[in-house]
Amino acid sequence: GAHRVVSLKCGHLFGQSCARKWLRRSSQRQAKKIVGKCPECNQRAEWRDIRPIYARSITAVDSSRLDALAAEARRLAQAKALLDGEHTALLLRYSSMYNEVARLRRELEQAHARCQVLQMENGALRRRQPEPGGPDGSDSVLLDEPSTEPPAEPDAPPLLRLRATVPMATQAQASSRLLAVHPHEPVVYASYSNAPPRLHTLVQLDVHGGGPGVVLDLPHKQGIRGAEVSPHRTGPRYLLTASLDQTAVVSALGAAPAAYSPAPTRRSSPMVAARLSVNAPCWSCAWDARSPSLCYVGTAQGRVLAFDLRRPDAPVHTWDALRDGIDAADGLAPRALAAVPPVHSIVATADARLVVANSNGVFALPACDSELRAWTPLAPAAGAAPRSCYSLAYDRELHCLAASFRVDAAGAQTTEHMLYDAGPDLRRRRACIAVPSPQSRMARTSVFSYARGARRQGLFCAGVEATRMVRAWDAARDGAHVLELGGISAAEDIVDVRGWQWDATPPMFASLTNSTVRLYDIH
Repeated sequence: GAHRVVSLKCGHLFGQSCARKWLRRSSQRQAKKIVGKCPECNQRAEWRDIRPIYARSITAVDSSRLDALAAEARRLAQAKALLDGEHTALLLRYSSMYNEVARLRRELEQAHARCQVLQMENGALRRRQPEPGGPDGSDSVLLDEPSTEPPAEPDAPPLLRLRATVPMATQAQASSRLLAVHPHEPVVYASYSNAPPRLHTLVQLDVHGGGPGVVLDLPHKQGIRGAEVSPHRTGPRYLLTASLDQTAVVSALGAAPAAYSPAPTRRSSPMVAARLSVNAPCWSCAWDARSPSLCYVGTAQGRVLAFDLRRPDAPVHTWDALRDGIDAADGLAPRALAAVPPVHSIVATADARLVVANSNGVFALPACDSELRAWTPLAPAAGAAPRSCYSLAYDRELHCLAASFRVDAAGAQTTEHMLYDAGPDLRRRRACIAVPSPQSRMARTSVFSYARGARRQGLFCAGVEATRMVRAWDAARDGAHVLELGGISAAEDIVDVRGWQWDATPPMFASLTNSTVRLYDIH
């Protein structure tokens, strides 16, 4: 070809087109001859000195394109270095502005508290009546010592302020179903499913960083029904997801940070650490409260499987309601079942007990090494109307277990929430909350605690389908109603609610509809 391998009389090799181009550029015509120099050794070379080289495995390569790409790569690397510098400067500026906003917020809260003190003192002065008998014969007024502390209101209900609204499912066939909260970092995960491109994953929302969120690369082919981040304070962080595609996936989120930081940080996309083959559609999942390598998966066939991440090929234990039966009352033999609905909720309590829920009720599972095999139901009150459990929630600090039921009483459908004491006897009730609203969707409820001064407060939260509102009750004491949130459009249905408090931060709350996440600050 035009760029075959040739040599000059000095022996240096070139491509034919390059050699001719170089000789033309460096030549001087002498007696109708083109006389130039070799580009390597500067020896005299003529046009006739270009001699073809015949070889089978030698090919001359035109490197001009490669050199141009290398130069472009160097230019882009320099531009990237400049952008990285600008990004670092912006992060530092953001951190400085964040700290300034936090300082101003503290000053505002202190000023507000001082204003309340002054208003109370002013009201006290106005209510005081003059007392006769002053030293000069006039009336005197007794003044209390001015207080420097804001009034203590331990029983005042919490106030929720909307922090952000994040659209999730903006397309017609897209939807969201569940929320998962990172227990130690300011991150919330919301499920996302879109049927046409077969995208079923989670969206990672940075609470302090804002923005639309980051779509995670998870290998699920059908909708995600369960998600939970490992709650353990030490060791690697794992995200457990359970899907209808008959697999549960454990994704590595990285090691635990040395200290909590409210500033946004770069978080790499989670990498798949293990795939758990369940051989049945998965409906729920949970981490063990004590062992960081043990997790549980609930299936559509009414089974609960325990997996050890050190041996993820097969479950280490299986609870099967069809095989084990349900524990009967009065010491009778376990009651056999003809069919078992899917296990839609799993809770691992602080004392390593498992509590699960399906549409038939709530059940405590026997320990793996126990001789007992039957599931123990948390029985409803005597004479109670038929009910179907649709959600189960648990808080470790409150030792509270919350179960939500659909109740069909005299043809009227209502909702009933039972708060249990998660102590030695799981059947001990704290409160029963009745809501005059049906519940057709498999929505999830939440019970959580947060620090309020020297006390610890607790809230039980649930969506009310009839009014499209989120309501909250006092979970720490008597189950009294404390607040409700509206603002849900007629096209939305409340499917999940979550509350939390990270270290040294104010508590927060999130509600999820089929299309939107709403984040609130709790004051």
